[in-house]
Amino acid sequence: MPKNQSTAAQSARRASRSGGKYTEALRRATTSEAPRAPHVLRFLAEHSGNLYHLVGGIAAAWAHSGQRVLLLEEAEDFWRWTMSGVFERRPRNRRKKEAEPAAPPEPTTSTLWASPDGPGALVHHTCMWEVRDLRESDRGGPRTDRSPLAAAVAGALDAYDVIVLLPKSGWSYPDRESATAHVVLGEIDVFPDADCRTARPGPGGEERGVPLSPEQSAAVLRERCLGFLFGFPSLPIQLDGVIWQATWELPVDAEYLAGVDRDMNRAGLRPLGWTLCERWPDPHRKLPEPAQMKDSGFVQRYQPIAGRLRMALDARLAGRH
Repeated sequence: MPKNQSTAAQSARRASRSGGKYTEALRRATTSEAPRAPHVLRFLAEHSGNLYHLVGGIAAAWAHSGQRVLLLEEAEDFWRWTMSGVFERRPRNRRKKEAEPAAPPEPTTSTLWASPDGPGALVHHTCMWEVRDLRESDRGGPRTDRSPLAAAVAGALDAYDVIVLLPKSGWSYPDRESATAHVVLGEIDVFPDADCRTARPGPGGEERGVPLSPEQSAAVLRERCLGFLFGFPSLPIQLDGVIWQATWELPVDAEYLAGVDRDMNRAGLRPLGWTLCERWPDPHRKLPEPAQMKDSGFVQRYQPIAGRLRMALDARLAGRH
């Protein structure tokens, strides 16, 4: 057997010795060994300020498991950098003086963590996602060119296993032309384990809300935390799962949460896990510090959810083929 023969060719030759056709066996082996297309993941959330650490923790857990992960973040909202330098206001006479438009921020790339002896890596890249022509309108608004985001994604496909899109604003709106998967992040402030509209006397004379069943709690969570999915622009979208982050300790046990998960699954929302928000000293709207990305304790906290999410993404990708 030739020394430099590929594994696919070796498998095909073995199959041909067993009576199969070499060319067909080679085609099957080559297809099975072909690298899978990377996931381009977009998290959806109504309020994203307290969710950056969750996203960063999931990405770090993937990197520590040997995957090459890119956090592709929008450098700046178009309107902020475009309009900030267009006009200069003068308070006294309210006259506007035209000025040169502000220059768009330059792309930046930094490695947050890299395995010393393996392929795992976590890279953070920021760049502009879109440009708009303010002179031409599209249905009454400026024409939006999303080619910078498309180019950034296309340029990263061969280098990474997972690309996570992080918009500067508007987490609730999906980037349908770039993302291949969408996962909902539901943020829970007060867990709905009791109906506050009706009450019954407690043992000490106080009034307590009537307890809700797990199915009722799941229905309230869908209405309260996932309602943004059904508002404007109300585009059909295939969801790959939902992750819940609670602001406070949950007042229910694991069996109750399992019932909530079963009802979510029945409604077509694949449950991927529950986590608790650590508000302090976590900065608002900022990814975890690189030191945290290297900390094994921080990474282990997100490994279960990251593992279930990766399985969900791989299952959907396998279904396509």
